[in-house]
Amino acid sequence: MNTPQWLVDARSNAWKYLTLFVNNPGIEKVVHEFDSTYLSIKDVNERIDYLAKLAGEHWDFRRGRERWEITETFAMDESDSELGRTIHEGTRSMEMSKPSTATLFHYSILGILGGAFRSPYNRLKYGLEQDVTYDTLVFLGSEREVLPLEQEQTKDYAPGARTEFELGVGAIKTLMGDQLADDEYEEHIFDGRVLHMKTKENLPILVLSAPVLQGGKRANTADTYDFLRRIEEKGLIRNPTKNMLFATAGMYRYAQYFDAVREISLKTGVDIEIVGFAAAYSGMKFKASQFLQELKSAADAAVL
Repeated sequence: MNTPQWLVDARSNAWKYLTLFVNNPGIEKVVHEFDSTYLSIKDVNERIDYLAKLAGEHWDFRRGRERWEITETFAMDESDSELGRTIHEGTRSMEMSKPSTATLFHYSILGILGGAFRSPYNRLKYGLEQDVTYDTLVFLGSEREVLPLEQEQTKDYAPGARTEFELGVGAIKTLMGDQLADDEYEEHIFDGRVLHMKTKENLPILVLSAPVLQGGKRANTADTYDFLRRIEEKGLIRNPTKNMLFATAGMYRYAQYFDAVREISLKTGVDIEIVGFAAAYSGMKFKASQFLQELKSAADAAVL
């Protein structure tokens, strides 16, 4: 049986991106601080396997926790740390700590990746600021509970929100309220739910609440991608999907890209692009250890 051309192309694009990732001078600079062996490895597969192993040994600061639960500060996070400076230099080279922008003028789907606290608002705002047009706007959320501290910090754009899904609804209504039509409706599908909205210009907006599809304790980014793909295959997206642009924070771009390739591109052939903003855009400043944690997430996503 011949491999369809769309899958050949998708695999080729994924391989090119993976090769650029493991050979990026920024990641070589960072890894060299922990193990010089990496620079002598030339094979792409061997590099990603080695990187994932090294990251698991040295860069797992979460240890099963949520990101916001990490309260420790490490020596590399101090302002006078040479290691910390090297990590920040490397991640700037990788566009994890500086902004990236869309490369095309039009996309089938502009996707806003869900998250905690002010992430839904900031990601939607950044996505809308890209100089692009699109056929459908989609927010990828879940039923993750919004905790009391999170409710306090999001009350200006999503007052009373109880779930990540509701944070997405709040962000859309706050940032796009004057553009929205009055009618909306919700339906339940694949054990998740979809809120249908639209602009006054009849542009469809979908707010997704993904179920747990891959066995975790809560829906993660891969689950939301999986849910979006199922929604698209069922025909809830109006036009045929050719490409998707996702907006997020720069430090999460790589892990979220590899998840999207696995859950969408390699199963449908749809092209994927992810843009991200720098920490200053959201009024935050990330520590060196936080960047290493996200490099670990990227390496894990790349090998799964």
